[in-house]
Amino acid sequence: MPARDLLTNLLGRLGHTAEAASSAVEALSKIERAEFDLILTDFNMPGMKGDELAHEIKKRKQEMPVVLVTASPPENLSQDIDRVLLKPFSVQELIETIASLT
Repeated sequence: MPARDLLTNLLGRLGHTAEAASSAVEALSKIERAEFDLILTDFNMPGMKGDELAHEIKKRKQEMPVVLVTASPPENLSQDIDRVLLKPFSVQELIETIASLT
């Protein structure tokens, strides 16, 4: 099972409604069709890097919080990223990150 599906399941168990996307293009499509409180994106994914996705999200929905999930953040982190969640992270870190942005 992909990590995105595990994270989606965990968020559901924590009481959140969550959707997974397997690529940046799919994520942007979902963002256009539905309302979300927060976006969690991996840095490395098909289609574009997570910071590039964050930039595209902010062009469409400027106030949308975007959390970059990564093992090693890039040196020049985009201003479109609201928080970085370093892998591996604990459930408590995830809860605190979400709470700080919603």
